[in-house]
Amino acid sequence: MTSLIYNRSVWLALLLGVLGGVRIWVMASTGVAALPHILAALTLLIPGVFFGVALRSPWPAAAGLLGVVVIELSLS
Repeated sequence: MTSLIYNRSVWLALLLGVLGGVRIWVMASTGVAALPHILAALTLLIPGVFFGVALRSPWPAAAGLLGVVVIELSLS
């Protein structure tokens, strides 16, 4: 477990997850996204972050964040 704490890729995956969560929060609070869009963004982001931590790679979390950005851009 200590190797997960000191792994930079795990921290980067978590940071990308937080960034995606902030983007989803902003979309929801400003009223840009309706509930189905928010749930779709969470469906992409959460498994991506979990897989990124499990695989010790930031790429699945980056793909989840990219999905959130695509959803956000499709709404504006």
